[in-house]
Amino acid sequence: MAFSLEDENLSYSNNLILKNINLKINKGEKLALLGKSGSGKSTLIKHLFEQQKNNVSYIPQDLSLVNKLSVFHNIFMSRLDEHSSIYNLINLFFPFKKDVAEIKILLKALNLEDKIFESVSSLSGGQKQRVAILRAKFNAKEILLADEPVSSLDEYLAQKVLEDFLSTYDTVVCTLHNVSYAIKYFDRVIGLKDGEIIINKACCELSNDDRNTLYYACE
Repeated sequence: MAFSLEDENLSYSNNLILKNINLKINKGEKLALLGKSGSGKSTLIKHLFEQQKNNVSYIPQDLSLVNKLSVFHNIFMSRLDEHSSIYNLINLFFPFKKDVAEIKILLKALNLEDKIFESVSSLSGGQKQRVAILRAKFNAKEILLADEPVSSLDEYLAQKVLEDFLSTYDTVVCTLHNVSYAIKYFDRVIGLKDGEIIINKACCELSNDDRNTLYYACE
């Protein structure tokens, strides 16, 4: 079992957001959380992150990038704990060739290799989102938690990223607004509305009524 919640109430800024949540997520499962803004998706995925923060790669909705640092350094930071303080300090001013080469390969996959030493502040919203995606991949954990990771990407890149998630990570939990992506790429969908789970089904078992309910919940 990767995650387990039993009758949990989840709050944000002292406001109750999700009520009596019961949810089990198995290792190896690919799960999409669907719902419109304010439905509790972000609150739920943050709670999952807090359960196992040392064992997951995480893409928060706000991306949590350091604007003054380069693309290279933002990605490299996800592995700071693997190196000594001296190594990290040297790499801040004189990046090691092997780290540059490894990160450049990642960047090339999402058409960002020419941005490697540009500051994140100079990037567009979609480019920043791609940096956050690659930072999580560089972190190289078996579990991915991603909060609206493709919201600023075009259809081609969004689908490329989702396909890569499924092949890279053993377990994936991803919040989305796009019902079609959820059904196409994930094993199971959780529909959230008004602080409650309204649908919890395998994608292959969704009826037309279920799909309509999900589309309505995401409007």
